[in-house]
Amino acid sequence: MESPVKMGHLAENHDNETKYRQLIETDEFKDLLQKKKAFIVPVTLFFLAFYFILPILAAYTDILKGEAFFNITWAWVYALLQFAVVWIGGIVYIKKSAKYDTMAKNILNKYQEELGK
Repeated sequence: MESPVKMGHLAENHDNETKYRQLIETDEFKDLLQKKKAFIVPVTLFFLAFYFILPILAAYTDILKGEAFFNITWAWVYALLQFAVVWIGGIVYIKKSAKYDTMAKNILNKYQEELGK
């Protein structure tokens, strides 16, 4: 037989779980997830395509073998461009994630009373 303390803890845990399930069903939370997905999915697909195109072009075509400038081939330009894309992508993601964090905090603040915190 379980002690009352454990049962109370389980009941409280179940109650919090139910409240959070209700929270994730709100329009505000669904809107937040939709906005995050609308940003993350295309950016991820772009990064994957951008990085996997280099070895494909280098191995199977002659496009990157041409001289770009100062005896540097397009393969080197493309490879160095990947570093710039990582930094730019990281900065953009940090700024966007700060906005999403603010939106999530606003949602939690709005439903704070219902969540019992």
